[in-house]
Amino acid sequence: MKPKSSGLAPDVFIKQIENGTIPTVVCIVGEEPYYRDLVRRTLLDAIFTDTPPDSRDITVFEEKTDMKKLDTLINTYPFFSGRTVILVTDKELLTPKAEAEGKKAKSGGKGKAKEKAKETNLSKQEQFQSMLGDVPDFCTVILQAEKMDGRQKFTKFLQKETVFVDCSPVDSRYLPAWLARQAEQRGGRLDRGAVQRIQEYLATVDNPPLQLLAAEVEKIAVYAGDRKNWTAADVDMLFSSLPEIGVFALNNAITAKNTVLALQLLAEEQKKNTYLPLLVAKLLTHLRSILMVKEGERLGRTAAQLVAESGKAPFLISMWQREGRNFSEGRLRNAIQALDTLAEEISLGGRQYDRLEEIIAVLCA
Repeated sequence: MKPKSSGLAPDVFIKQIENGTIPTVVCIVGEEPYYRDLVRRTLLDAIFTDTPPDSRDITVFEEKTDMKKLDTLINTYPFFSGRTVILVTDKELLTPKAEAEGKKAKSGGKGKAKEKAKETNLSKQEQFQSMLGDVPDFCTVILQAEKMDGRQKFTKFLQKETVFVDCSPVDSRYLPAWLARQAEQRGGRLDRGAVQRIQEYLATVDNPPLQLLAAEVEKIAVYAGDRKNWTAADVDMLFSSLPEIGVFALNNAITAKNTVLALQLLAEEQKKNTYLPLLVAKLLTHLRSILMVKEGERLGRTAAQLVAESGKAPFLISMWQREGRNFSEGRLRNAIQALDTLAEEISLGGRQYDRLEEIIAVLCA
């Protein structure tokens, strides 16, 4: 899978680690927690080999980092040989609100006094950058953050001079390949129907929740036992914790124009205290997808052209074509406009679930 910004893809980095390459500085950056955890865990397993996780000596700097302590730790050889491992997650140090620049040292002074004045006037990031530029071979410093500002000098330095692993969210188009690898790692295979069912569940999601998906694939592996071919029926039975499941069922009922079932499912979402703005947003996404396909068909677009223009899987385009036969473009536009208005009313403390019931009833009539 291609990363969205500069840096190594997690899969590439993991292969390097498995080949015995242990860097002195590794930056794990991105909003996908599954990959952040996987990269960090793989790196630490390679460093500590047979040492169990709860016995590993790792110094963590989470906030208000003491720069002198950090510098001393980086440059002190470990007592029992091995390797010094440092994990830095301090947001103030890695992602400050504004890039702090060191104050200019006053001119004058001689020798060590002048050099010391320069050091004390460096910002924390500048001090840290200086440390990272000269990390000894017996030490590995791991930096981990959800986001870093690519415009800052510090981030540019990290991207250029360290092993920078990009853990950006995965585009839904790459989900089938990711699912295939997950199943293979567990000794099984998700057939085409199973993969498509998962994609249907996640049709309203741009970036699939990989941590949840990995847990659900693990459930299938345990449930299936010696059976290695996993089907859509397995997915339906075991993919229970995905928050999209309820929305998927609701969307299905609406597009089938089954008013009674749709309102029953909506009532269940209300009982579960589903966050209404998110529910409305997912319904909007689904209806807009159906409308996009209907408009494309009216303009003479082929299914292949719609796939190319939208970047969506072919079977999703087919599904939206099928669902669109139950609605006119006008009815879809009216429902979308009503949901947009509802989203605004919710933010202002206006009507909520009762208004959504009315919109669904009119759409399904």
